[in-house]
Amino acid sequence: MHALRPEYFRYPVYEEVPEMKSNPKTLAGVIVLVILAAALGFLLSRLIPTIGEVRREMSLTPTPLPEVPDNVMAVTLDPSAQTPEPVLRNGSRGQEVKDLQSRLYTLGYYSGEIDGQFGAGTQAAVIDFQRANGLDADGMVGAETKAILFSADAKPKTGE
Repeated sequence: MHALRPEYFRYPVYEEVPEMKSNPKTLAGVIVLVILAAALGFLLSRLIPTIGEVRREMSLTPTPLPEVPDNVMAVTLDPSAQTPEPVLRNGSRGQEVKDLQSRLYTLGYYSGEIDGQFGAGTQAAVIDFQRANGLDADGMVGAETKAILFSADAKPKTGE
């Protein structure tokens, strides 16, 4: 291993490499680096407090809650309160849809396959039923539509 000798410190590096002393490109590069470092320092000094302000504002501003889809059952604060039944609509599937299609078929509103899939045909039948029975014709089967549909008061489809 070589020990550092005093003669290594005698001459600055640029005296040993004469190109560095007189090369304008090297001098320009050093100046550009110094300017970039100064600009970066300035931007950071402005940006860091701004980030803090943004975080503070975000913590003070309430975040709006997302919309709750209609097919999500409502949570009640009173456990003894009745939980609303889910609404059947286009895209619903299952036994309830089969029961709906069967009842609409019996009343003459539905002529498609009873497959348990609430599609365009089932929706059209529901709208026809709602119109004939004085309900809001929205094509969705909520508590009111279901109550009339499965009651003795449900009006069958008349020949048009």
